[in-house]
Amino acid sequence: MRTPLDLCFCLLTLCGVTSVLYGVRVVVEEDSDAVLPCSPSTKEDITAKLFDWKKDGQEVFMYDSGIHYNNGHGSQDLQFKGRVSHFQDQLMNGNASIKIQNVKMADSGNYICIFPRLQPRQTFNIELVVGASKPFITTPNQTKDQLLLQCEVEGASQEPKVEWQDSSGNILPAEEPQVSERGGRYYVTINTTVTKTDRYRCVVTQKEISHQTSAETFVFISGASPEPYITTLNETKDWSLLQCKVRGASQEPKVEWQDSSGNILPAEEPQVSERGGRYYVTINTTVTKTGRYRCVVTQKEINHQSRAETFVFISGASPEPYITTPDATKDWSLLQCEVKGASPEPKVEWQDSSGNILPAEEPQVSERGGRYYVTIKTNVTKTGRYRCVVTQEGISHQTSAETFVFINVNSSSVSEKVCEDCSSAVAFVLGAAVLAVVVAAVPFGLRATNCITVSFNQGAAPDPTTTSNDPTKDIPLLQVRVTGDHQDQNGSSNAP
Repeated sequence: MRTPLDLCFCLLTLCGVTSVLYGVRVVVEEDSDAVLPCSPSTKEDITAKLFDWKKDGQEVFMYDSGIHYNNGHGSQDLQFKGRVSHFQDQLMNGNASIKIQNVKMADSGNYICIFPRLQPRQTFNIELVVGASKPFITTPNQTKDQLLLQCEVEGASQEPKVEWQDSSGNILPAEEPQVSERGGRYYVTINTTVTKTDRYRCVVTQKEISHQTSAETFVFISGASPEPYITTLNETKDWSLLQCKVRGASQEPKVEWQDSSGNILPAEEPQVSERGGRYYVTINTTVTKTGRYRCVVTQKEINHQSRAETFVFISGASPEPYITTPDATKDWSLLQCEVKGASPEPKVEWQDSSGNILPAEEPQVSERGGRYYVTIKTNVTKTGRYRCVVTQEGISHQTSAETFVFINVNSSSVSEKVCEDCSSAVAFVLGAAVLAVVVAAVPFGLRATNCITVSFNQGAAPDPTTTSNDPTKDIPLLQVRVTGDHQDQNGSSNAP
């Protein structure tokens, strides 16, 4: 089992008689447990070794081959008696860390961890900083519209900064903090007044020791409007009538409908009534497109806002279109997109994978019982993804379907081109080889007195409208002519 030592403690290579590691600081809040890390550089098994923890001459904890302060070893300082333990199951891994329970401000200071019998002797320094404990929150005063919150910090060894925050982390306006100091300890009280239902926290920060702690409370303002209630009064295939009700708000609220983007929707005049100091509000709106809608209730006087949300599906919205491939060749594919039963009439178009609109045939549109049926075709000539996009602007609805098209490459033409290139290359190589043989042979078999003429001619390509079965027509022709006098084997001179 791994301990915090593995994550937060770094050991240096030791090379002197005594090596000391500085800069390791452990910061905890008061009344919590603190783990002080220590391990020899070799990470060797220390089950049968000796290690000793001290603080300013005080005996904190000693372990010696299985004997320690918690099982018979004496002389432990009373401040730490019964509060310090080690990690028995980690000794084999060289872990000599200790845990101090329920730390107090008096436990702050410099600790040393010593391995006196190791060669070389090793010593490590660890600083323990005990920061302020969690603050204490109370509510000295409350009305139906507001609440007074008080935060108290007691006995911090470093003067802390204390502030109130809401659930979003915003700092709240507060009274001037009351700070007192007794015996080197700081006591701080800070108040704030809140007027809306939310979670609030008191945050205590001690920058000098990089310590922060907080406490949180939930506040319910009784006069605040509860969450509104949404119902659907009426609906057709083209629209829905939504109603929002607010009941029993002590401050008259502002109520409005919004779409999922936060845009305020046109609505009927709110119906407002008041009974016993409480307000009851009803507001209706008609929506014509599929989406999420929310009723938002705002009470500015107490900085309170609540809401409820509902999802509306307009049944006339087009379903996903249906794609088929009625015809295809090796060079193109005919794609067909069908939209069935949409209301209102949709706009249908083909797009490529980049969103470019493709040329298409005139859409075929029919109407039956108030529903629209649309078919549109397009020809594509290259491999790619294509989609049919259906848009109904009247209800702000869009849907699409996608297909992948593979256009088969004309392999025969490619092969012919490859063979043509290969023939030229092979012919050139063969011609070069023959030429090399001739040139090499001339000095050994002939004595040329004039010149050697070599011509390298490639046959003309046949007429493109005709065919030829002669495989040599397109092969380069190599001609060699040697002119001048030469002597045969008997020494006589002859003209070629």
